[in-house]
Amino acid sequence: MALLSGSHHGQDRQLGEAGHGTRVKVCGIVDPAELGVLAGERVDFVGLWWGVPGGPHDLERDRWRALAADGAARQLTPVLVTFAKDADELRTTLDGTPVQWIQLHGYPTPGTVRKVKAISDDVRVIKVLHVRGAECVEASLIGSYEKAGVDVFLFDVVTEDGRVGSTGQALDPSVVAPLLGRLSRPFLLAGGISEANRADYAALAAHPLFLGIDVDTNAREGSGGAISPDRVRAITRTWRDTPDA
Repeated sequence: MALLSGSHHGQDRQLGEAGHGTRVKVCGIVDPAELGVLAGERVDFVGLWWGVPGGPHDLERDRWRALAADGAARQLTPVLVTFAKDADELRTTLDGTPVQWIQLHGYPTPGTVRKVKAISDDVRVIKVLHVRGAECVEASLIGSYEKAGVDVFLFDVVTEDGRVGSTGQALDPSVVAPLLGRLSRPFLLAGGISEANRADYAALAAHPLFLGIDVDTNAREGSGGAISPDRVRAITRTWRDTPDA
């Protein structure tokens, strides 16, 4: 992995710490023009898919690396979003890039998380916790994931037919709220997050471990379109603690 400069490294670390304002992550980027939109709206994290078989925004490794380098150059923090569980393959993908963050979708075990963390001392892991109906699928494993080294959790929705990630379906805050007492790591919210429903998540956003939001579908032009400057602007201004800061 390429090393970040000292100041950038420190800034990247702080992005994963709660209490510094609402972080915004936009996922599923496939084009440099979309990176330009996100940089212009002061987005924090940019999710780049690799190892997401059949995913609409899945990238080949070389394309992924190029976009990761471009995003970092624009002062965005790239995140490797993946279903892959092979730590060696993930290491190969990260090699030569400035990327520290890996978001693990699907259902990897705590042991897999431990192997991913062992890739490098700099690796930060976001583990998705999947909410299906009235339950969180991995609720019983939260403590084990923390011991394995998860840095940030991300609550997201699983559809009734099992689809995970970028479904556009709304996350039920009443399912998430009882789980927060089990966490000692910061958390992100995903699943239908938009500028129109911040009030629905006000109690979760007031929690001291709340880190921010992750959006995809609602940041786009129409269904599956390119990232929309207007949509991103509306979301960031509504959700940030100080919208114009």
